[in-house]
Amino acid sequence: MIGQLLGGLHPRTHLAQRGLTRRRRPQRSLPVNSKVHCVHILFLSIITAMDDIAVDPDFYSLTKDWEPEDFESSPSDEQQFEAFEIGDVADKYPSATVRGIDIFPPPVTWVPPNCVFEVDDILQDWTWKEPFDFIHLRLLLGAFTPEGWDELYKKCYDALTPGAWIEQVELDVRLYSDDNTLKEDSYLGGWGNNFIGCSERSGRSLLTQESMRGTMEKAGFVDAHEVLYKIPVGPWPRDKLLKETGRLQYLHWTTALEGWAMWLLTKFGAPSPWSSDEVQVYLTKVRSELRNPHVHAFEYARRVWARKPTEEELEARAHIKVEPQHWP
Repeated sequence: MIGQLLGGLHPRTHLAQRGLTRRRRPQRSLPVNSKVHCVHILFLSIITAMDDIAVDPDFYSLTKDWEPEDFESSPSDEQQFEAFEIGDVADKYPSATVRGIDIFPPPVTWVPPNCVFEVDDILQDWTWKEPFDFIHLRLLLGAFTPEGWDELYKKCYDALTPGAWIEQVELDVRLYSDDNTLKEDSYLGGWGNNFIGCSERSGRSLLTQESMRGTMEKAGFVDAHEVLYKIPVGPWPRDKLLKETGRLQYLHWTTALEGWAMWLLTKFGAPSPWSSDEVQVYLTKVRSELRNPHVHAFEYARRVWARKPTEEELEARAHIKVEPQHWP
């Protein structure tokens, strides 16, 4: 069985969950056939298939500064997005049951018979009777307190069969550039640290991508691996695949900015919570810099995967004797 715990960021309706899972996340409010709705599925699927390139700088060399017409859509866009839906995982593995779990209903009308979407709070009791062979989590940055993350990974560990794997993909909310076209003192350059500060004050850090490996290992997972990827924002890379990824990520950013910013800044902005008008002025300046074709910005995505020990490994571990300490 394949378990998939899905995250997503789209404006504008916000949901709050009780207890440790109380979090504000923009709910999907876009049409099912909207290209922006599928941006995360597209680029995360791309980076998962890009293990050989990862952060190879030559892969991101420029052909030219991008122009506004680079964002013109084509009739094939929707077909491209459909190819990355979770239903395709179910199609690829017809003998598996693929479960997509989120805190709000997915905007889909049909899925393969072995694909199940469920609305659930993953920090509440897990009621699935059969163990999982694989659990995938993504885009849950800032979703939980440190205690909540410990609890979630413990639930994942307990729910997996021995020897099965967990995988997680998360973003770094900060933007970077390799050629100094993104200035640190710009609104866009300071975007990430601004929101990291908000998240730290809220008790739910957005630095999930930096802590997830250690927290997995703390829960008992072994054989951990990680890969860092660059996600361009804007169609500036030379490579065709990354150019398309950057184009879609730009569309995602310009659509989702308000959904990301409004709640955090009006609740946890520094030096004091911002007004809605202050947030709108700030976003106008961020959007202006985001449209600058001379800025070659990217963000990092980190993929971590680890394994639950096999029964033999667990048995061997249980028989390891720990010698008492003898102090002089």
